[in-house]
Amino acid sequence: MKTSKTEYFFDCHCHTMTLGHVNITSFLENLLKNTDWEVLLGIVGSSAKSSDKRISAHIKNIFNLLTLMQNDLADIFNIMEDDLKGNFAGESLADDEGLHMNGRTYRKLVITPLLMDFKPLPGAESSTYYPQPRKELRTVINEYSFAIKQYYRERPQGLLYILPFLGINPAAYSMKELTSIVEDSFNFSTTKWLKHSVWSSSLITRMEGHISPKKMFAGIKLYPPMGFNPWPEDKEERKKVEFLYSYAQAASIPITTHCNDGGFITVDYKLANRNTNPAAWEKVLERYPDLHLNFAHTGVRTTLQLPILFGKKEKSWTEKIFDLMDQYEHVYTDFSYNGISPKFYQRFSQQLSELETAGRTRYRDRILFGTDFMINLLGIRSYQHYYSFYQEAALDTELKHLFASVNPLSFLNIR
Repeated sequence: MKTSKTEYFFDCHCHTMTLGHVNITSFLENLLKNTDWEVLLGIVGSSAKSSDKRISAHIKNIFNLLTLMQNDLADIFNIMEDDLKGNFAGESLADDEGLHMNGRTYRKLVITPLLMDFKPLPGAESSTYYPQPRKELRTVINEYSFAIKQYYRERPQGLLYILPFLGINPAAYSMKELTSIVEDSFNFSTTKWLKHSVWSSSLITRMEGHISPKKMFAGIKLYPPMGFNPWPEDKEERKKVEFLYSYAQAASIPITTHCNDGGFITVDYKLANRNTNPAAWEKVLERYPDLHLNFAHTGVRTTLQLPILFGKKEKSWTEKIFDLMDQYEHVYTDFSYNGISPKFYQRFSQQLSELETAGRTRYRDRILFGTDFMINLLGIRSYQHYYSFYQEAALDTELKHLFASVNPLSFLNIR
């Protein structure tokens, strides 16, 4: 088995949230909204016996997720590591030497927990009689800093390196608030622009466990289903996103944007889809062509798309992402959540073969491994199971290594 002291395995898309971080009412509303209750209840598409099994499995998945979210953040990091080590009945994929995947031993697993900014947009109405409790983003940031330091303190030889992404929606803040939060979150200032080595070396430092409540983030997470607009028409809102993109591009700070038609939706569904569509980023990339931009979930759409009977067939979101890859040097995509089923990898392998046949090989350097843990527990039993499916995936072994170990280095600007 190949072993390297410098090779890391990256989970470029995961979440570590406690029940105290989320708006629990909206969270449960989305769980119920995204459930196909007609099928689950056997009204259509299945027998009573099979529907009973599906109801049981779905409820177990929800309970599994909520059970995990009852833990403290540091405990969740511990659980992720212990799961991969086979402590919860799954196959052991890791030990004190590292993570064993596809004939290689990776010294460390680098996870990039994507914080979610649950702050409601100005004027948003509550669905409940009593006002929703609000945990400020800075409070969550401090909790993450404490939990990460606690993990490193309790497990100095642990499997994980933890590089969180700052989730933020510029529309929920004034320009002054946005600037303050961003500049406090990254080891980069306007006086250091274009000095990329300052940024990348600080990432290595934090991967070794030296972090502070400020300057601890490795990237930015943006989430259109909760109201983020990549290129708003309003001039004041446009200034906010332009500040964010300018800042990120100057320091090669990576951005991950949600890109499927599911998720935690708090705005109108059509509006969410319009702002999630990769086409919504075309004007952004024209203006900021060097952005390190990752379209999450490979743009896979989960709802039934009706065929177009007349006119030109519209490209899928996945096809649009690959088109943007051909145009821009730093466009990436991750296949997080999709790997809950081995069948996904069969379809994905076919898509990649078609790109190869067409001579479009840029994808090899632009695809990232991601799990979407803990949200993926709605469709899979455990963190360990997701890795087991990847190990057995119908993909070339060298591609698996590129997606999980090589490509993330360039996306995260780690040299």
